[in-house]
Amino acid sequence: MTLNVLLIDDDPESLKLLVDTLPETIAGETIRWEPCGSFEKALCLIEERRFDIVVTDVYRDQKGVDKGPVTGDPRGTGLLEELRSRRFCPILFITDGTFPPDYMEGPFLKLADKSVDAEIHAKMEELIKTGIPELAHQLHDELDSTSGSYLWTFLDDNWAAMEASGLTDPEVLDRLLHRRASIQLSRLNGSGGTPSERQTIEGAEFYLMPRIALGPRLGEIVRRDGEFRVVLAPHCHLAIQPNKVEPRAEFVLTALTVPWTTVFEEHPLMGNTTKKLDALRRRLQSPSDLGAGLQGRYWFLPGFLDMDHQFVDFLQLTSLPYGELSEEWTPFAVLDVPFAEAFQSCFINFYSAVGLPVLDPTRFSDMIRDQ
Repeated sequence: MTLNVLLIDDDPESLKLLVDTLPETIAGETIRWEPCGSFEKALCLIEERRFDIVVTDVYRDQKGVDKGPVTGDPRGTGLLEELRSRRFCPILFITDGTFPPDYMEGPFLKLADKSVDAEIHAKMEELIKTGIPELAHQLHDELDSTSGSYLWTFLDDNWAAMEASGLTDPEVLDRLLHRRASIQLSRLNGSGGTPSERQTIEGAEFYLMPRIALGPRLGEIVRRDGEFRVVLAPHCHLAIQPNKVEPRAEFVLTALTVPWTTVFEEHPLMGNTTKKLDALRRRLQSPSDLGAGLQGRYWFLPGFLDMDHQFVDFLQLTSLPYGELSEEWTPFAVLDVPFAEAFQSCFINFYSAVGLPVLDPTRFSDMIRDQ
């Protein structure tokens, strides 16, 4: 893959030297350097085009002037703020002076001495090896492909009917495009060939973090003092109406989670490896099938960040005052679609189960005479 890298330095000599000495291949990726000698032009380019990485001088060079320590540069800082507010793009700051104290390195923000090519090379390798520049590049390409195919096939074929139904209003089309793209990107396999539904997922795909909606909602996982609870109240009860500060629900129903080890101690996996894997598969499904005990009682939550694997226990319910939930419990993550709905469905089925007497099969033996 070829990564497009915007290289910014307002000193022409310094910029030329960087272009002449920086390598064309880093970490196995081909680098297409695009030099830019102006911060103002760079901001315009970032608005108009997509770059996989930005490498920029921290501040405007002033030849013949002793720069001294940098204490806060509006150019470099402004560029960083521009990138973060408009789009995601890993960034490497370079300088031959001192970095401002508030410039802190992270996985997608690196600092390097511009006079040391090896250091720039090493920091670029760190950014590339996160995999994010390549994945972001592929994501943009897939988004273009998804939107393009939708526009050229479905919308083109059905435009007259949609126009007659009032669905060609720009605001409606905007929502339709966003919805289609989000579904295809999140639930379908890749962009190569005919898209197909993914059959397996990772545990992290259960969750949205940070949450999109304001305030608690169905499937919200909250924590306090090492304890996790999951919100069971439906969305409509938790919606905050205009000119209101709280929803209609004064109390919010929640279910406690318990560590997976607690459940496994009570219901250990038995048999050989094959049988244990089959039993584990049934425990991970919705609802969890433990083979013994009260069926439908537990719902599995895959471990995420610093939360270990958990089981939601539908027998440990608590209604928390809305104010307490909002002020004393910290939002952790939200179950994504369709997991939140599956979670609610399992809860409803558990409490609406109806027991029936068992029929004596010998009373129906005539059904097997010819079998």
